[in-house]
Amino acid sequence: MSGPQIPGFTYLDHLGSGGFAEVYLYEQEWPRQKVAVKVVRPDVPLNEREKQLFTSEANAMARLADHPYIVSVITAGMTDEPGRAARPYLVMRYCPPPDLGARVRTAPMSVVDAISTGIKLASAIETAHRSGILHRDIKPSNVLVTTYNEPALTDFGIAGHMHEVESDHEVRISYPWSPPELLDGRSNGSVASDVYSLGATIWNLLMGRSPFAVPNGDNSSRGLTARILHAAPPPTQRADVPPTLDRLLQQAMAKDPSHRPQSALELARALQRIEAQQNYPRTAIAVEGDSPGLAQSGAPLGEPGAPDPDATHFKPISVVHASGPRGGAVATTAPPATAPPEAPPTPVRTSTVVWSVVGVVALAAIGVGVWLTAGGDDDPGDNPSPGQSSHTPIDVAPEAPEGQPVVTGSRRGNRVTFKWGWPDPLEQGDGWRWRRTDTGDDKRTSSKKLTVRSDDRVCIQVQLIRGTFASAWTEKCVS
Repeated sequence: MSGPQIPGFTYLDHLGSGGFAEVYLYEQEWPRQKVAVKVVRPDVPLNEREKQLFTSEANAMARLADHPYIVSVITAGMTDEPGRAARPYLVMRYCPPPDLGARVRTAPMSVVDAISTGIKLASAIETAHRSGILHRDIKPSNVLVTTYNEPALTDFGIAGHMHEVESDHEVRISYPWSPPELLDGRSNGSVASDVYSLGATIWNLLMGRSPFAVPNGDNSSRGLTARILHAAPPPTQRADVPPTLDRLLQQAMAKDPSHRPQSALELARALQRIEAQQNYPRTAIAVEGDSPGLAQSGAPLGEPGAPDPDATHFKPISVVHASGPRGGAVATTAPPATAPPEAPPTPVRTSTVVWSVVGVVALAAIGVGVWLTAGGDDDPGDNPSPGQSSHTPIDVAPEAPEGQPVVTGSRRGNRVTFKWGWPDPLEQGDGWRWRRTDTGDDKRTSSKKLTVRSDDRVCIQVQLIRGTFASAWTEKCVS
């Protein structure tokens, strides 16, 4: 099979096929480099629906092209061969095969590498979400590997804009990686559904199969759907996987979207904490604008009241709630960290002609996937049993309370006591939410005190809840 003639590019090899396009390896003549070129197949009927999907993908990739863990677009155009109909093509960074899914089927990742990869992918997904883009098809085969052995997310072919997805009349899904609310029609996609798919992907990196696949069992779309809808998210049962990682992945794949980490960045931060607990090398979160700074109180780093120097800062973003009825989107926002809102991203200026042409191209680079293809206490009521989650989704917006809770912690033997308060007078109806970063326990409460029994280091995060809004988190650890 030979690729089309494209001026300035020399055909080298055929890389793969997808539902709508062929992917070829070319050498760009100037500057000289190998590239992956995706060309729409001549037998594909390009109706208005397909054109809309491909246009959305091209626009999404243009906005995200600079991210280190997203496959970048180089250029686009139309083939021009005598006697043949012109076909749109997209030129992308070349990532040598196989994709990540194929790699882990025969050799699952080490725990340290799986966590690091998960953080990098979460960085890419968080960046897309901040740009208002939902991926909606996160899976191992849509993660390529660069020549420097870094993951690169691709195939935004069914990506959607957050404010538009609930009006979709057709949603294409990949069964093993899709959350319950997509399978049963409650949602067309959300931040929470992308978090689910990322959790399932990380699980796969550790096990070499999808979470609800049964070895030698019924793994048809019908069988997978039944288990995804009704079975509890399974642990990996790998002896070297820390219990905290198993619990985090089960939380990410929770049936109720509100029980999952409420953003890709929240999942990344939880993975970073596991890295720290296990003394693994630290993986940075690659999200633009995230950097430590002064506490809102003005305390310098390292002083009481200052933020954790490793804390990630980002602005609240609007998302679509995953559990709303079809066509009934409910605007919510992702949990905050500690920084004021950033300015909106600068729109990427691209040629209307070029991106209209690319509107009939779906990006997958190589490894193209086919569509279809989660102690005692002085106040026992405020302490769930180990592993229990009473996570309550809280809207976070610019109207959220300014400032951060002040949290102190002390140890007496194996009893660790945390106390918290607010720098300013509280208002009637104010409450609190705390969560333990070592166990994942999460509680909304009116109490300002928590006592747990542990001989190990204990960390909690606390935020003020005021009406339907929440303050930034304050984290406190006691060794």
